Amino acid sequence: MMTEKKKAKSSLSRDAVMEELAGELRHLRAAVREVGESFILRSEGEIETLISHLAAVPTALLKRESTVWLREIRDLKLKPAKGRLKDLKGIDGLIEGLTHEVIDAQK
Repeated sequence: MMTEKKKAKSSLSRDAVMEELAGELRHLRAAVREVGESFILRSEGEIETLISHLAAVPTALLKRESTVWLREIRDLKLKPAKGRLKDLKGIDGLIEGLTHEVIDAQK
C-alpha cells in the first residue's frame, strides 16, 4: 500500500510533468501559427514576383505557354477548410515550378 506521503509526491510529480508538457504544447501551438504566417507571407511575395516576371516574357511565348500555365494553376485541387499539409506542398510546388518556367521563358 502507498502511504499518504508517497501519494502526494506521486501526484505532484504527475502535475509537474503535465504542466511541463502543456507548456511545451502551448509553445508548439504558437510556433505553428508563426510558421504558417511566414509561409503565407513568403508565398504571397513569390506570387507577386512571379507576376512581375511575366512582364518580361516575350508576347509570342506568353501566348503559347499561357494555356499550359493556366491549366497548371486551375488543376491544383485545394481543400482550404481542411488545412492539409498536402495543399501547402501543392501550392509551394506550383509556385516553384511556374517560377522556373517563367524565368526560363524570359531567356
